[in-house]
Amino acid sequence: MPAEARSPAVPRGAGPVVALVLVQLFFGVFSVIGKLALREVTPFVLVAFRAVGGSLLLALLSRVLAPDEPRWTRRDAGTVVLLGMLGVFGNQLLFVSGLARTTATSATLLGVTIPVFTLLLAAATGTERPGARRTLGIAVALAGVLSLLLPRGADLAPEHLAGNLMIVVNCLVYSGYLVLSRDILRRRSAFAVVAAAFVSASVPVLLVALPDLARFRPGSVTATGWAAIAGVVLLSTVGAYALNAWALARTSPSTAAAFIYLQPLVASLLAAVVLGERPGPRTFVAAALIFAGLALTTAPARRG
Repeated sequence: MPAEARSPAVPRGAGPVVALVLVQLFFGVFSVIGKLALREVTPFVLVAFRAVGGSLLLALLSRVLAPDEPRWTRRDAGTVVLLGMLGVFGNQLLFVSGLARTTATSATLLGVTIPVFTLLLAAATGTERPGARRTLGIAVALAGVLSLLLPRGADLAPEHLAGNLMIVVNCLVYSGYLVLSRDILRRRSAFAVVAAAFVSASVPVLLVALPDLARFRPGSVTATGWAAIAGVVLLSTVGAYALNAWALARTSPSTAAAFIYLQPLVASLLAAVVLGERPGPRTFVAAALIFAGLALTTAPARRG
């Protein structure tokens, strides 16, 4: 089957676009509720909550929405284990570890490499053949994000080198997750796949988080902290991963990755609503470029 047939360049209808916008909204909310949660629990404890809570809720969701899912073949079982190691274990642990060793601005700036890595990996593996329009769209959206973030500056101090490298590897790992998941999501329920990936990643996550979990005292967490943890699990984990998998089954990895460029805008809007920060002209210019880039990325190619 040719690459274009395996991986359509544009979303099928409005559903995947809406889903991908919600994914970025849910991931973007993490910048606020995640910080609230991390005031009361360590990063590894929060990752453990995401892995275990996500596993339980996604497994329940899969049972309800995909009750007739066929048994796992050895090949598909191996794929979901690898997806769990990339998209859950590697992605989440590398991100929180990197963020603890660098600045939030640097982490956000380095995050713009995900669509670029995804485009390159998808082309290298034959998962898709990126056309000129989609490549241009990603470049335009990237320019919008950089126009918003570059004036803040990345911290390249030597003491932050390890953290910056962890974030870059995190971006590469997540890009690999997006590309690798494309084939299996075409054949199996998105909810079953993401649930199995989370279940497979839970054990290694718990092993890494075990020292922090041994010191964790649930009674010391306030109601606000528990609400933030619940929001991280429900929105930034279950909602984001399930919708992302559903959309990935209906569009290409590079198109799905391009929507990541919405996250800085979500963060800016949240800062305006929650923190009272007023967006400047640069925010509106960035928004125009990002939306123009996404329009190019998701627009169907002309025929004839």
